Amino acid sequence: MLHTVKQVEHVEMYKLKLLFNDGKVKIIDFEDRLKEAKNMFLPLKDVNYFKKVKTDGTTLVWPNGLDLCPDTLYSQGIEVEHKKSVSLKRKSLPSKRRSKRIKAHNVIR
Repeated sequence: MLHTVKQVEHVEMYKLKLLFNDGKVKIIDFEDRLKEAKNMFLPLKDVNYFKKVKTDGTTLVWPNGLDLCPDTLYSQGIEVEHKKSVSLKRKSLPSKRRSKRIKAHNVIR
């Protein structure tokens, strides 16, 4: 199954809560992954920049064009109980940004 990120919410520091197209909610912590960040990942070390994450309806994207493979996010995220009364904030990009995405598939280890 191909997974897509439908909604994203910044939880704290480098943790994000993701809602996937199959209804599962997962938390992913990027803190250890960003310790040795290089290139396009370097700006994400700044928590204020990290918080600028959005979803384009398929995956996570940041203002510098960095995006991540949604299947990798799905496999590395920790599933949490999804309470229907608590909704994730939807952060999405305007359609123009979608065409400017730079692929960074399978970069997360």
